[in-house]
Amino acid sequence: MLSEVKGTGKTDCAYPKERNILAGSNRWIFSEKARQRKIRRRRIKIFLVLLLLLAVGAGVILSLTVFFKIESISASGSSKYSAEEIIAASGIKKGDNLFVSSVNDEKLKRKLPYIEKITVKRSLPATFTIKVTDAEEYVCYLSGDKYYPVSRSGRVLSKTDEKPEGIPEISAGGLTLKVGRKLAFAKEKTENTLNEIFENAEKTEIRVTRVDITDELAITLGVDGRFTVNLGTSNYIDKKFAHLSGMMKNMDASAAGKINLSMWTPSNAEGSFVSSASGG
Repeated sequence: MLSEVKGTGKTDCAYPKERNILAGSNRWIFSEKARQRKIRRRRIKIFLVLLLLLAVGAGVILSLTVFFKIESISASGSSKYSAEEIIAASGIKKGDNLFVSSVNDEKLKRKLPYIEKITVKRSLPATFTIKVTDAEEYVCYLSGDKYYPVSRSGRVLSKTDEKPEGIPEISAGGLTLKVGRKLAFAKEKTENTLNEIFENAEKTEIRVTRVDITDELAITLGVDGRFTVNLGTSNYIDKKFAHLSGMMKNMDASAAGKINLSMWTPSNAEGSFVSSASGG
């Protein structure tokens, strides 16, 4: 509604409040429409994401059930076991899924102890390859009248009536020896002492052929097929080996006998040698 302003002949709006309400109403309508558009766009995005997830899930299911089935299996690398034995022990079969199938290393090594390392390769479209490395006999443990060759990693490889050639023989108490399993010691000290003996033997280039640690107060070594060495306790093993190395270097190449280092200490750095026709 318009009214005349006195003395001017001009008119003015008679309902400014109504005009403000109308403008506010228009802004609300525009804002509500924008909000609805955002909601629709968000719903479309959610729908597309769900559709993509469904497509990916369907692809995974198809790949596990229909595609990538193993058609060819090969195995190589062992001089102890045939490819057929390795494949059978691995549990992998034709028709299994190429990417889901895997080899349980520990289970395979328990079945085939002379395997040290296992590598698996998958090749499209459908080939599963197993490559292995054989374990080497590092030492052998004498228990009763049986010999148990053991790898450097501590796995018991076999059980035999005869001592394997070319590796040290160990006699020790408190052992658990099961073919295919890791060697277990009743006392951690026994294991640590043996590790220290062989580490120092390698360091000093002394060929240890036999270790008797059944009495840890009187550890005895067979060395180079010529000497029987009484180490005494496990104290100062590194220094005893260094002293033994020096003694052997000063002996004739044909020397053989008994060497006593049981009383060796840093303050009594001496060892005795008794010659004999044959050593340990």
